[in-house]
Amino acid sequence: MNDAKDFVICARGVKKTYREGEQAVCVLKGVDLSVRAGELLAVVGASGSGKSTLLHVLGGLDSIDEGEVTVAGMSVHTLNEVQRGHLRNRELGFVYQFHHLLPEFTAIENVAMPLIIRREDEDVSRQKASEALIALGLADRLEHLPSQMSGGERQRCAIARAMVTEPACILADEPTGNLDRQTAAGVFDSFVALAKSRGTACVIVTHDLELAARCDRTVTIKDGVIESDLK
Repeated sequence: MNDAKDFVICARGVKKTYREGEQAVCVLKGVDLSVRAGELLAVVGASGSGKSTLLHVLGGLDSIDEGEVTVAGMSVHTLNEVQRGHLRNRELGFVYQFHHLLPEFTAIENVAMPLIIRREDEDVSRQKASEALIALGLADRLEHLPSQMSGGERQRCAIARAMVTEPACILADEPTGNLDRQTAAGVFDSFVALAKSRGTACVIVTHDLELAARCDRTVTIKDGVIESDLK
C-alpha cells in the first residue's frame, strides 16, 4: 500500500471548521488526496465546496482541525511558522487568480524575488528568472513593469515566479479566472508545458471543466468531501 512518502503532497482525513462567534462552518470533512511527482491534478466543484480551503491547507497557509498533510514527506502542520515558510519557499509555488505582482518592480525582478528571499546570488537569480520568463513567451517583457503588460502577460509572469524556485508542486487557485477564454487557454497551455518540462506536480483549482479535462486527473469536491476521482 502507498504511503505519504510516495507522493509530493498527501492529505489524510483532513478536517477544517471555521468559527465565528457561536457559529461553526465545517468546510472540509475528512479529505483524502494524494499527488504524485509530475502529476497535474484539477480540483473542481461549486462555489463554497471547499476548493480554495483545501488548497490553503495543502500549502500550510491555513490550519487544520484533524488529519495530516505532508509535503515532500514533511508533516506540514507539525512545523512552526518559520519551518512552514522555509518549506513553502523550497517545495511549493503558488499562483492565484490575481497575479499579485509588485507594481514597482519589473517582470524579471518580480520573478527573481523568491530566489533573492532565499538569499541566492542576485545575478544567478536574475538568470533563472529570465529563463522562466522566456519559457513562458515573455522574452520581450523582461524589463517591463506590470502596468506595461497585458492581463495574460502578468499572469504568465506570476506563473514564472511560482516556477522559478523549481518547486516540487505548484498550488494554483483559478489561475486563469480573470482572463478571457482565448487568453486563458494560451496561458494554461504555457503553464502545463512548463510544468511538464520540469516534472513539477500541480494542483489546480478551477471552475473551467475544459481546462480541467486537460489535466492528468480531476477530482470533484462537494460539501467538503472528495466525491469523485476521474482518469
